[in-house]
Amino acid sequence: MTTNVSARRGIQSVEIAFRILSALQTSVRALPLKEIAALSDLSPSATSNYMISLVRTGLVSPDEKPGCYKLGPASLALGMSAINQLDGFDVVRREVIALRDATLGSAAVTAWTDDGPVSLFKQEGETRSILELRTGLIPLVTTAAGKLFIACLQANRTDDLIAREMSGERDWNAAAMREEASAELSKQGFTKVYRGNLGYVSVAAPIWDRDGNLQFAISLIGTPATLDTDTDGKAIKALLDSSVRATVALGGKVSRPIG
Repeated sequence: MTTNVSARRGIQSVEIAFRILSALQTSVRALPLKEIAALSDLSPSATSNYMISLVRTGLVSPDEKPGCYKLGPASLALGMSAINQLDGFDVVRREVIALRDATLGSAAVTAWTDDGPVSLFKQEGETRSILELRTGLIPLVTTAAGKLFIACLQANRTDDLIAREMSGERDWNAAAMREEASAELSKQGFTKVYRGNLGYVSVAAPIWDRDGNLQFAISLIGTPATLDTDTDGKAIKALLDSSVRATVALGGKVSRPIG
């Protein structure tokens, strides 16, 4: 009989420490203790007590700015170990580098986790978008990689996250988003997000596993002026070729040849 892990008793302090680390992971800068506490749903005094142990273990480091904290070297080591243990990561890492070199644009690879899409590896292009290209959790709705996961994953894996990201927005429908993303992927082999008001555009193509499931999304990110998203253009051809090569290398099935 299989036991539901979420129903079993655990160590509450470990789960609370994870909330603190997750709060730090969402930011590209060091955070003050009060902000970490608010993001972790804890009191500042409780957060301070946990921070003592997290600093001792190296999972958190004090920042140069007094009272602020950031992820420490032990967190980096854990993250790198997790990435290295991903099946096929070396293959897609090489393809990201090749895609950047072929297009001179910013490229990245993304995988799915229970918390949403996570950018695992990036390579900056010659021209950067106004929105910073970073590793870690990325938006689901407003990125091409996220849109790809909406197209390919079952609704129960994405709808809650869509609802959180769209909270406060009017006239959105998760089923309609999924239908649009699926149709776009089926028609052209990639997904696209265009945010002209922010000077941002991204495209993403699938890397399939041997069972026909989406294993990674490989992306190009740029501006409307620097990233040509024409289906017959050089950038899209390079993107689709990279997705095919990586899929083949991982033993997956492809629907189009390279070239």
